[in-house]
Amino acid sequence: MSLAAIAELLDNAIDEVSNGATYVRLDKIKNAREGSPALLVQDNGGGMSPDNIRQCMSLGYSLKNQKTTIGQYGNGFKTSTMRLGADVIVFTRNRNLKTGKSTQSIGLLSYTFLRKTGHEDTVVPMLDYELDAHLVKPSVLLRTTMDDWLSNLNTIIKWSPYSSEQQLLSQFNDIGWHGTKVIIYNLWLNDDGILELDFDSDEHDIQLRVASKELPKNHTLPSLLSNEHISNRYQLSLRAYASILYLKLPEHFKIILRGQPVEHYDIAEDLKFKEYIIYRPQIGPSKEASVTTTIGFSKEAPMINVHGFCVYHRNRLIMPFWKVFQENSSRGRGVIGVLEANFMEPAHDKQDFERTSVFLRLEGRLKAMTIEYWNLHSHLIGYKKTIRPKQTAPQPLDTSRPNTTSSAPLVTATEPSPTSSSSSGQPRASGPSTPPRAGVETIDADGTLQPSGNGAATPLTSVERIAVGNPLPEKVKVEKGSRNPPSKRSRDQEDSLVEASKRQRSSSEAVPLASRGAGDIIASTPDNGAFVVLEQQNAILRQKCAEYELRERHWEQKLLMLEQREKDWEVKVSTLEREVEEQKSKYVMLMSQMKSLSATEAQASKRNGVLAATTGVIKSERS
Repeated sequence: MSLAAIAELLDNAIDEVSNGATYVRLDKIKNAREGSPALLVQDNGGGMSPDNIRQCMSLGYSLKNQKTTIGQYGNGFKTSTMRLGADVIVFTRNRNLKTGKSTQSIGLLSYTFLRKTGHEDTVVPMLDYELDAHLVKPSVLLRTTMDDWLSNLNTIIKWSPYSSEQQLLSQFNDIGWHGTKVIIYNLWLNDDGILELDFDSDEHDIQLRVASKELPKNHTLPSLLSNEHISNRYQLSLRAYASILYLKLPEHFKIILRGQPVEHYDIAEDLKFKEYIIYRPQIGPSKEASVTTTIGFSKEAPMINVHGFCVYHRNRLIMPFWKVFQENSSRGRGVIGVLEANFMEPAHDKQDFERTSVFLRLEGRLKAMTIEYWNLHSHLIGYKKTIRPKQTAPQPLDTSRPNTTSSAPLVTATEPSPTSSSSSGQPRASGPSTPPRAGVETIDADGTLQPSGNGAATPLTSVERIAVGNPLPEKVKVEKGSRNPPSKRSRDQEDSLVEASKRQRSSSEAVPLASRGAGDIIASTPDNGAFVVLEQQNAILRQKCAEYELRERHWEQKLLMLEQREKDWEVKVSTLEREVEEQKSKYVMLMSQMKSLSATEAQASKRNGVLAATTGVIKSERS
């Protein structure tokens, strides 16, 4: 989109902070030749030398340090300007701190010129000037011949908004000692023949023009809140997009949009019920990264259905409000996260990441993070808290004696019959002639719940493993597919059965192993005291882990602060060095002016002396 193209130009200005840039200005201006709207992007960074501007305006070349700058592919300037308009002209002024020389250059990248003149190759005419110490009188700086320089001048005058060399040079008046000015003109139109960029709806903003059919027609409060949320506004408003484009805006740097600074918006600071989750992805055979994700609910939740993760890369927003979790329910509603994923590589347009295995693992982790956070905190914004019953682990059977029970399943939900039980009251294994009824669950000899249909076998828990001394009555059968709850009478019968089974279990445990029947199944009971001790130890370990993670986050934040301070000091040192050089230049200029004034005064006094002597001679002659 067009706003993403403008963001590329903002990145170039941000990268100039290390060269002393303190602002970038975006505004609408008029094409001096035709009066049509044009887009201005200007910064007071270090500017570009004649060599650097040629590298900037050629395809696929970049001198930027990938570890300290946002841009890395070398095509951002060309593709972004061509996405916004057909033509762009660049004015840049640079001062070489080593040699003390200042230069200024003009470059034209014009699709209109190339198309109408039939050029197959990309031709970029450029002009270079060398400046004196006062930045007053530029002189032509030749790279080839004077004829080539004049040819470039004529081409720029013919195809740019400026009709003379004097008008071109006047564009440097507001640049100062160093900086760059980019003017994009012949802006693109949409399908309706109207400018894609909307300069009229808000005099302090640049917006994308939206067709009337795309405008929301619902005027309810949730709809209005949703439309005003940053997750929707950034798609149409440059002011909103620029406010979240950088995780942290450099100190003393401003983005000035149509005369007013853009106020930085910290998404993480605007969340409620925040948590900080550390994710350590494996990005190599022996390399691990560490990312702290801030997750919480939007302050408008649950009124609006906004969710997703804002993923940054080296301080630059790559994926805004990435919806990793999609579900046709309220689960995940209002959950927003913020993280800086420097361990992945962004795509060329800086609107996505390369689809690698690391990216896919991150997507899965963020999805799980969303579900986990929602399950634990959704009740804080008015949803019913989900209470999940604790899963009871299957208890092992008593294997201290041989089990002589037949391997055929035992029917647990059949009515007792004289032919199915022995004189001792123990159930017999049902043979092939008495298969279990459809929909009735059975128990294998190893304690596994086995459906008679096509269902999968389910291990019984210790609660379900009741001693099989007497089969269940007919009224408390558990049949699959039955939705009718048991009556009160059947519940009473079931309770009496459980009590009887408990008494039978206690009596059977008191009998020596040798006297127990072959059909007895004893369910082992856990040691509650041991479980309590383990739970306490687990709670202590969890608390220690939380403390260690908190300390780690604390030291990581301190390290980030120190790194930021170091960068700030580097910028300040660079700025001071530049100011010292400028003061030296001013001093040299003032000294030269003082010398010239002294010489002028000496000449004037000499002339006055000669004049006085001449006057005296004339007077003496007259007398």
